[in-house]
Amino acid sequence: MVKTKQQQQLDLAGRIEKVIALIDEISREIDSIQANSPVAPPACSLVRFRAKGKGGAYWYYKWQSPQPIFVTKKGNSSRYKYIGKAGSPAFLEAVEMMRNRTSISARQQVLHTLELGREDLLTEASRTRD
Repeated sequence: MVKTKQQQQLDLAGRIEKVIALIDEISREIDSIQANSPVAPPACSLVRFRAKGKGGAYWYYKWQSPQPIFVTKKGNSSRYKYIGKAGSPAFLEAVEMMRNRTSISARQQVLHTLELGREDLLTEASRTRD
């Protein structure tokens, strides 16, 4: 069955509306995460390191950044920020921050794909109008 030009335009308009609705939904999700949750600084990672003490060796965690963005107790800038042992409140908060950043990053990738799709659909729409 061959679609008429009007049917093709209605189909295209419907697809454009669905993509725009998804763009709006994903954008709201990103905004909500950023507004309501702590998010890890960009390019930072959690690093596990081993320290030796009186009772033997221990594993600790710290934030690591390519540039010095963390302020030390002395007021200096550092590439590292001590978090503590696994399971500590600071550790759990840092993991949550990483999870939120990863969630935002994944949504941004989806958003990029949707925006490309919107551009394709708008280009297609401009061709069908002629």
